[in-house]
Amino acid sequence: MEIKLDKIDGIGPQTLRKLRNANIWSTYDLILNIPKGYQDFFITKPSEMKHNAKITLKAKVVSQLKDNPYGKVFSTTFDIKVYDQVIHVIIFNRKYLSKQVREEQEIIIQGTYNLYRSQLLATEIKTKIDETSIKPIYRIKDVSDYLIHQAVKQIFDKEQVQIFEIIPKYLIEKYRLISRYDAYMKLHCPKDFSEIDQAIRRLKYEETFFLELKVVSDQSSLIPRKPKNYDISFVKSFIKTIPYELTHDQKQAVNDIYRDFKKDHAMFRLIQGDVGSGKTVVALIAIMAVISMGEQAVFMAPTTLLAEQQYHTYVQMAPHLRIALLTQKTPQKKKVIEDIKNHQYDLVVGTHALIEDVVKFSKLGLVVIDEQHKFGVDTRGQLIDKSHSKDVLYLTATPIPRTLAMMTFGKQNVSIIKEKPKQKEPIKTLYVDKDNLDLIYKKIDEEIAQGHHAYVVVPAITSNHVDDNIESTYELLKANVDAQIHMLHGKMTKQEQEASMQAFMDKPSLLLSTTMIEVGIDVQTATLMIIFSAEHFGLSQLHQLRGRIGRNDLSNTCYLISGKDDVERLTLLSKIDDGFELANYDLKLRGPGDFIGSDQSGFLKFNFIDILSDQKLIEIAQKDVFELLKQKDFQTNRKYQYLRNYIKESMKI
Repeated sequence: MEIKLDKIDGIGPQTLRKLRNANIWSTYDLILNIPKGYQDFFITKPSEMKHNAKITLKAKVVSQLKDNPYGKVFSTTFDIKVYDQVIHVIIFNRKYLSKQVREEQEIIIQGTYNLYRSQLLATEIKTKIDETSIKPIYRIKDVSDYLIHQAVKQIFDKEQVQIFEIIPKYLIEKYRLISRYDAYMKLHCPKDFSEIDQAIRRLKYEETFFLELKVVSDQSSLIPRKPKNYDISFVKSFIKTIPYELTHDQKQAVNDIYRDFKKDHAMFRLIQGDVGSGKTVVALIAIMAVISMGEQAVFMAPTTLLAEQQYHTYVQMAPHLRIALLTQKTPQKKKVIEDIKNHQYDLVVGTHALIEDVVKFSKLGLVVIDEQHKFGVDTRGQLIDKSHSKDVLYLTATPIPRTLAMMTFGKQNVSIIKEKPKQKEPIKTLYVDKDNLDLIYKKIDEEIAQGHHAYVVVPAITSNHVDDNIESTYELLKANVDAQIHMLHGKMTKQEQEASMQAFMDKPSLLLSTTMIEVGIDVQTATLMIIFSAEHFGLSQLHQLRGRIGRNDLSNTCYLISGKDDVERLTLLSKIDDGFELANYDLKLRGPGDFIGSDQSGFLKFNFIDILSDQKLIEIAQKDVFELLKQKDFQTNRKYQYLRNYIKESMKI
C-alpha cells in the first residue's frame, strides 16, 4: 500500500513543499530517493584508537561545556571519559551544543584522535545513542537527514509502500539476490555495511539488466534472416587491389563482419577506428560481400562535405563499382533516385537525403552509418528500415571507452582498430600559453610558405563567455599573419561552407573553423593544427582535431593554447597518441555524454553502476537478457508482460 506523504508523522506542510521541490510526491518516491552516502558511528575498540585515526566513541561527559566565541572560529570544549581514559574534546561551530549536552550525559562522538595530547577534534556528536550506528545522508535541500530517516523507518514499519519485484524470479535465484523490497529497506535502514553491500549488489544487477534490456531490444541483431551467400572470390580479388597489406586489427574487423554475415540474424556491429586507422577500407570490404550477391549497399555520412569526400575515396578505390552520390545538392537528383530504385548503382553514398521517402532501393543488403552518434535514433531507423535484411555497420573515429561501447552495442558486436596502416612520424603536440602567440604566427607563415595547409580551431562563432571565437580570432590572425584566411562555421550556408573549404584546399592557406572539421576532413598537405581555448574541449575531441593533420610523411605540429591551470591535462596529449586511452581519461573527467551524444546520454545516468569498474557485471546482464529474449514463451507468457511493456516504451525514447 502506498499513501500520501502528508500522512507520514513529522511531515508537515512546509516539509511537504520542500520534498515536492525535490520531485518527491509519494512514499514510493521517497523510498527511491536513496541515501547519497553514510556516516559510520560504529564504536571504535581501544586497540583501534591510533594517532590521527578517525574514531567513534560511546562516552560519558565528565565536565561542563565551555564556549569560546572570541577566537577566529567559535569553539566548544569539554572532557569525556571512555575506557577509563579522560579525553579532551574540541568541536567548532556548534553554538547550540551547550544547550543539548550536559555533564554526566552519555553521547556518541566522532572525530580525529590525537594520542599524544589525549585530545579529540570532534566532527559529529549524537545524543540519542539508541539510533542506528550508520547514519544515512540524503542531502535533500532544507530537509534534515534525521527527519527523512524517521519518515522512511515509519514507511517500512507500517508497510506504507508497495515495492514490486521486477527481475525474473529465476535470475534472482540464480545469483542469490535479495528481494527488491529488502534491498531498499537495507539501503535506508542498514544494521551494518554488509547489508548495504547486499542491497547495492542487487540494485546494480537490476539497473544493468534493464539498461541492457533497452539496448538489446533495440538492436538489429534480433532480426532473423538467412545467412548471406556472398562470393568470396569476388571479395578476395578486391582486397588484392588495395595498395598495402591490411593491419592485424583491420583483418580482425573484416573477419568479425564476415562471421556476422554467416549468422542467421542481422548484423549489428560497431567499428571503432582511431584517427587514420583505415576503418572505411574495412567498410568497403564489407560492402563488396553484398554487391557480390547482387544486392545494394548504402553509406550515410553526417555532412555533405564528408559524403563527397567518402564518395571520391570509394570511386578511386573501386572504379569498377557503380557508385552514386546523393545529397540535397546532387545534380539531376530525380534521375539519380530513379536509377537507385532500378538498381543502376551498387553503392550509394549520401547524407540525410537518403532517408527521404522517395529514395527506394532495389534490394538493400547493407547499411553503413558513419559517426552514428551524429544522427538521431529516428534518422538511423528510417534508413535501416529500407533494408530487407536490416544488416547495419556503424563506423566511428570517436574513441569510445571499451566498457561504454560494449554497454551500448554488446561485447560481441564491437570491433576495434588501433593500428595505423602506415607508420608515420608522430604528431608533435605542444602546449602554448596565450601570452606567447608570436611563435604561432611565425609557424603559420612558415608552413604555408612551404606549400602546406594550416587549421586554427576555436570553440565558438561569437560568444560573451569565450574570448577566442571566430570573430575575435579572425581579427587577431588578420593582423599578425600573411597567409590567406578562410572560415568555416555553422552560421554559413551550405554553399558558403563548401566554397570556403574548396578554396582552402585549392592552394596553401589557413582555415579558421569551429569543430566542424573534427571528423573526416582529409587534406594531405595539412601540417599544422592550432587550437585556441583548449580548456573548452575534451581530450578525445582534441585528439580528433589533431587527427586532421599527420596524413603525410611531413613534420606535423599541433599547438594547444590555454590558460596555465590546464597544463597538466593538456600535457597528456603530448604523451599519449592512443585515442582509447585518452577516452578513458575523458570518461572519468567528463562522463559518458561526450562519447554517445545528447540523444542517448539520458539513459546512462546511473544510481549504482560504475561503467569503469562494472564491466563484468555488464557482460553477465547482456548474456542474461539475450537468453531471456530467446525463450520460446517470452512473447506469450503473462509473467513477462511487464518486460514486454518496458521494451515497447523504451523503443519510443
